[in-house]
Amino acid sequence: MITILWIFPFYEKQFAQRVVVIDPAGDAKHTGRRIGDNFERGLTLQCAEKIKELIEGRMPHITVIITRMPGDIVYALQNASLANRMADLFVNLNFYHTQETKPTLSLYQFSYGSDFASCQQGLVFNTYDQAYRINKMKTDTIMQVLKKTLSHYQNLFVVCGSYSLPIRPLLGIVPPSITIEAGLKSKELWVSYCEPIARGIIEVLAE
Repeated sequence: MITILWIFPFYEKQFAQRVVVIDPAGDAKHTGRRIGDNFERGLTLQCAEKIKELIEGRMPHITVIITRMPGDIVYALQNASLANRMADLFVNLNFYHTQETKPTLSLYQFSYGSDFASCQQGLVFNTYDQAYRINKMKTDTIMQVLKKTLSHYQNLFVVCGSYSLPIRPLLGIVPPSITIEAGLKSKELWVSYCEPIARGIIEVLAE
């Protein structure tokens, strides 16, 4: 006789539908930083597409939305509007050129540096530039989980952060939002970040 145990909270936690918005740096007007004979905007988009493929291939309950396609122009607060309507997590992805043998991957979240100063109770109106505070504690937890997961790949890169700064791509976003900035010694090495970041996002959404 086979006994099947149904643990409903675990089931709901693991298989509830989730949406991740990935924002690759750059657009049709902004090339980003030069990496070899390529620009940041092309490499971040390729990486975002691969991360999407890995996540959706393994976890069908997670939908990944990429904020732009080739030729698109991203306008001010456009991504914030998208994230606030749909996302459980917003990830801004950036690359830069480095000569380090083992590159650095840095984690950032939005902050003006005074988050602890105004913890208010009850119904509170938040302006768009204070929107990050709504899920600040959840973002802190996500950062801890993500850093722990990425630290399993210390043979590939060094993990730094999380750092708190008023980062423009995260402005006005209500759901938990983070920026990842990773160094590339050569343009082909963006591939090495796809598996770690995909795994990190999956771990975050399983929490």
